[in-house]
Amino acid sequence: MYADAARWGNLPPTFPRALHKTLDFLEGAGIRGTFFVLGWLARRYPGEVKQIAASGHEIACHGRDHQLVFLQSPEEFNDEVRDAKGAIEDLTGLAVRGFRAPRWSMPRESWPYEVLRGLGFGYSSSTLRIPGLGGGIPGPQKIAGVWEIPALSSGRGPFAWPAGGTVALRVAPMGRLLAARNRAVGRRCPAVYWFHPWELLPDAPRVSGGALFRWARYAALDRLPVRLRVLVPPGDRTLEAALASLDDLPENGDTKR
Repeated sequence: MYADAARWGNLPPTFPRALHKTLDFLEGAGIRGTFFVLGWLARRYPGEVKQIAASGHEIACHGRDHQLVFLQSPEEFNDEVRDAKGAIEDLTGLAVRGFRAPRWSMPRESWPYEVLRGLGFGYSSSTLRIPGLGGGIPGPQKIAGVWEIPALSSGRGPFAWPAGGTVALRVAPMGRLLAARNRAVGRRCPAVYWFHPWELLPDAPRVSGGALFRWARYAALDRLPVRLRVLVPPGDRTLEAALASLDDLPENGDTKR
C-alpha cells in the first residue's frame, strides 16, 4: 500500500477478498504463516484481522500506516509502533512479537531495535540484502536484544536479488530459486518468503504506472501460488517458529549493522 494513507479509505476495498484467497491458499498448502498487519488495517477491517488469528496464523506488526522508519525520529517511531501494536493486540487478544519495517526501511543503526525491545518485540524481519536498501545483513543477527531475521536474497553486492518475493519469485528460473533456498537453509538461516494478499488476486484493480513498474508489480501473478507450493514445505512456517531455532546462535549485542 503505497498511496497516501489519507486516501486509503477511498480506494477499492480489495483486502477482504484477497485475504480470503490467501487464507484458502495457505490452508490448502498446509502452511501456517506470519501476517504483517498495519494498525490502520486492524482498525479498518477488524473482522478480517480476527479471521487471520482464528485461522491459526501468526500476526505481527507492520507499523501503523506504512511510514518509513528512517524518516522518523526515535520518539515518532516509538509512538507509531506502540499504537499499531496496541491496536492489533487489543483486537486479537494475542501478543505481537514480530515487526517488519515498511519497504525495508530499517536504518543501519541500532536505535530502532532499542525501541522495539522496549515495546516488547522479540524479532524484526525488516532487511533485504539487495542494492539500494541499505545492504541488509547476510543472516539472523541479534541487535540491541532483538533478532533481525532478513528476508531471502541471493547473490552479493550489486548482483544481489530478492529470491523470496517480488517479481523475482515469479519469473526467476526455478533452479535458481531452489538453490537460493537451499543455501540459506544450509547456513541455518530461515528462508523468508513474502507476498501481499493482492498478489493472489490477479483481477484486483491495478495501480497505474510506467511499463517497468507494471511489469515488476504484475508480471506472472498466476505463477506465485504454484512456486510457493514448491518452495515452502507444509508446516509451521511462521517467523515465531523460526525464532525458536535461533536461540543457540551467537548474539551480536548492540553491534551496528
